Formats: sequence, structure tokens, C-alpha cells
Amino acid sequence: INSESTASSFQRRKGKETSNAMSSGEASPRPVRWAILGTGSIANDMVQILKQLEGAEVLAVGSRSAEGADRFGSRWGIPRRYGTYEDAASDADVDVVYVATPSLRHPQDCKMAISNGKAVLCEKSMSPDATVAREVLDAASDAGVLFVHGVWSRFFPAMARLREIIDSGKIGTVRSARASFCQNDGAGSCSALLETGIYCAQFLQWVLGGSGGEGEPKVRGACRVVHESGNDEHVSAIIEFPGDRVGSFECSLAHCSGRSATVYGTGGVIDVSFPFWCPTSVTVTRMSGLGSQKWEEPEVHECPLPEDIAPLQTEDGETPGFNFVNSQGLSYEAREVNRCVREGLTESPLFNSRQCLEIMKLIEDIGRYGS
Repeated sequence: INSESTASSFQRRKGKETSNAMSSGEASPRPVRWAILGTGSIANDMVQILKQLEGAEVLAVGSRSAEGADRFGSRWGIPRRYGTYEDAASDADVDVVYVATPSLRHPQDCKMAISNGKAVLCEKSMSPDATVAREVLDAASDAGVLFVHGVWSRFFPAMARLREIIDSGKIGTVRSARASFCQNDGAGSCSALLETGIYCAQFLQWVLGGSGGEGEPKVRGACRVVHESGNDEHVSAIIEFPGDRVGSFECSLAHCSGRSATVYGTGGVIDVSFPFWCPTSVTVTRMSGLGSQKWEEPEVHECPLPEDIAPLQTEDGETPGFNFVNSQGLSYEAREVNRCVREGLTESPLFNSRQCLEIMKLIEDIGRYGS
């Protein structure tokens, strides 16, 4: 899979429509048109983002029932409402399908949207394992359409700043990192690895991984507590990365943690406090001297959420707010999807298919460790 430009249906339509717009004195191209599949909590947050995003239009919503689609559409002022996911994804005027359906449906809904020639932004987790993830990515590659796995952490400015600090050598040579994402919510209903562990794995890959030519990370240890439902509810893992770097993480749906992450170097540390998976700041503390006991004053790098995004008022006058912490940051991945669609890219350079598959393989290997 590569990110070279393709002659997308959006570009073909855009060319004609831009020409018409220019002839009528309008200089701006038409917006990228989105369909939302699913009407749950994250869909309610994303629709508020997209309706405030320059260059985006929420054209359609698809649900498992006509009543559900009409209820969601009426609440948020969405003109086209479909009682099936298939009908929304096959709307000829839609450019991007946002898959926010129940997670077990993600692979089939992604493939269905791809088969209709749509760009796709899929909520995490895109699949239960690396094999199915590869099937989805291959389908997008074969169809020549954009696919983005919605691990939204990768698109936050604070994550880019974190990488810049590491590359600058400010904390020396990075040797290890850890992440913890435990919440007392949802045990047994789904896999902790796929629900919160994926954020831990992506963090470790971001700070410890290389460009892809140094070899793959390997799981060196894991411990799993399995709920009576059969889903893991608490997992700890140790991962060896190329260059003798080691990462560890803990995830759970059965108890709480501080939900922070830290990068450790030969000359100091970088702390990313709650919520580390959608951060707005990173703190650098340099250390030196005998026993690394000389600590410099912490250096805080702030990356505030976008000021132009706020909770919206519904069509009936309510302002329910966002369901999840820092949901304003969903705008970062949505803007990137818009950019990629307009440029005809089939994947985002900020979170490409290699990185996506590597994370899914780590999750799969941790789940199988010791079995």
C-alpha cells in the first residue's frame, strides 16, 4: 500500500464543480461530503466536529433503523437519513464514510464503504487482529481509495511535538517508555486490548519505533486476566523494539489508573499526563550528575485544543456537550482526512498502513502470548 495520488471520484467531481464555481465568481471548491455510519456516543461527538470544520459537510447518516437515522439526523440537522448502513455508504454524493458502528462490524462496514468507492475513516479498533486489518487495507489499496484508522492520537500536535523533542536529543538516547490506560468501565463487554491497549501500543510505537527498516518490535512478555465473557479485561505487556529499546504497558476495563505515559532517556524523561492518548502538553525534565540526581526545572510544552471548535447546539436548542475528554481534538484527524481526499492520497503519511498493521500485530501477539 502506498500514499501516491489517485484520480479519486472526489477529484473528478471537484474539477467539474470547481469550474462551475469559478465561472459564477466563487473561488472556493465545494466541501468534502461525509456520511456517518452509527449514531452512538462517538458519532455524536464527531458530527459536532465536522459541522464546524471548514471544507466539510455532513451530508448523510446511516443507522440500523430508519427511526434511529431520523432521530440522529433531526438532532444534528443532517439532510439525508438512511435506515441501513449500506444505503448511506452508497450515496453517490458522499466522499468520505466515517465508520462509527459497533466495533465488531468495523471490518465489514469498511469493506462495504470501500466497495462503493468511498474514502473511509474508521474508529478504532478497525479489526480484531492483523489478518483482518490487512484484508481491509488491501481492499482500499485495490480500490484506490483512502483508508485511515482512527487512532486519533497520531494527529495531535502534542504528539508531533513529543517526537520533535525525542529527535532533538534533549533527553539523550531514548531507551524505554511505558503507558497505562485503565478504566473501570466496560469489563467483559469487549477486549481491553482493543479498547484501551491499542492507545498504549501506538504510543510505544511512536516513541520507540523507527522508520520501518530496523526490524519489527517483538512481544517478550504478557499477562492477561480474562473476564467470564471470554474477553480480556486486564493486560500487561513488555515489548522489545529495534535498537535495544523496551516498552511496557498496562490496560484494563476493570480498574483505574492515572492514564499517563512516560519516555525515558539517558539524559532525562518526558511525561505525558492524563489524557496521554489525546494530549495537550508534554513535560521534559532533564537529569544528570551522580545517580542522575540533578534535576533541571521541568519544561512544559503546551499544545492547546483548537479554539474554533466547541460543543454545538442541537436543532431542538440543547447543548449536550462532548461525551469524551478532549473530543475537540477529533478535528485533527478529520482535517487530515479532508486534506488527503482533496489531494487524492490513499493513506495518510501521519499514520500509514505499515504503522497501522504493526500495531494490530502487536495487539494480536499480546493476546496470544502464552496461549
